[in-house]
Amino acid sequence: MRKFICLALIAATTFILIQSCKKSDAGNPNNTGSSFDRKGVLTNISTNIIIPGYTAYQAATVNLDAAVTTFTAASNSANLVALQTAFQAAYKQWQVVSVFEIGPAAQIQLRVNTNTFPADINQINSNIATSTYNPGLLSNLAAKGFPALDYLLFGVGADNTAILAQYTTGANATYSKTYLAALSAELKKNATTVLNGWTATYKTTFINADGTDVGSSIGQLTNQLVFDYETLKNYEIGIPAGIQSMGTTYPQKVQAYYSKMSVQLVLLHLQTIQNIYTGSSGPGFDDYLISAKAQYNGGSLNSAIIAQFASATSKLQGLTDPLSLNIQTNNAAVTSAYTELQKLTVLLKTDMTSSLGILITYGDNDGD
Repeated sequence: MRKFICLALIAATTFILIQSCKKSDAGNPNNTGSSFDRKGVLTNISTNIIIPGYTAYQAATVNLDAAVTTFTAASNSANLVALQTAFQAAYKQWQVVSVFEIGPAAQIQLRVNTNTFPADINQINSNIATSTYNPGLLSNLAAKGFPALDYLLFGVGADNTAILAQYTTGANATYSKTYLAALSAELKKNATTVLNGWTATYKTTFINADGTDVGSSIGQLTNQLVFDYETLKNYEIGIPAGIQSMGTTYPQKVQAYYSKMSVQLVLLHLQTIQNIYTGSSGPGFDDYLISAKAQYNGGSLNSAIIAQFASATSKLQGLTDPLSLNIQTNNAAVTSAYTELQKLTVLLKTDMTSSLGILITYGDNDGD
């Protein structure tokens, strides 16, 4: 978790430095495909993927916050189930926008404030026991957002009867509900801030910054696509499965450990990254690589990337929730999925960026 926080903060810091020190596209000696309509890609992705994604995500956080309000006013079994359902819907929608840590999202460090996992159970319980919560503290990054709600709605009891008791007859029932409300309100506030930023002015800024230097929208989007993809590969699969933790498995470190929908979230996350790459039904990075005539092992690099997305997806679809149980009982299948994800890392992070003359600016020690 500490590594994830550090990498995310490095990415956010890089964004800030980029904004204050932009270079011109003409000064990039590695510029590739200068005649390609990059503005068309940016227009398509912002209009048809980013803004609709944030619109749906913001609506999901509004629904989640409303469900929290209903539950805290009347803490019964039906309202708990409705709240759990609203939480799952919002968490799934988060997978569609987590990659876009640029512009308004980068300014408020949306990713680490929304989905730093695994949840810090000790910090959450301490916050509730002391009736104290400061969302601005670094110590609370893993005590808020979706991971904290995952624990509070699914992990504080063995079943819904026991969970409900924490909010009705438990010693800290009153502040437990206050804490739920604070967490959901913060998610809604941040989602609204980012959506408003995109629809007000940032979409135009994003589309017009159509160079390939590190401060351009293509440069930033590529960096965040690769960074978010490595988060998927490393933190959602690699570390829990023991592949990046010296052979020691940590099934409890999967995303959505308590609600047991980790595989669903990984698949949604990967599909979103693929949609960005392909531009969904419009121009995307795939068209850019085709225009640049990018090659891989004597064939089309785009074809290799599309095929590897399919291979990774197929392996992940072979897993079942809860992923934590798969790690314990069928880790070979999880490792096989990770291997296919790792192959895609090289294609995206090395081959694609090299072919397009785009610099990876965030630091890591992933070894790839």
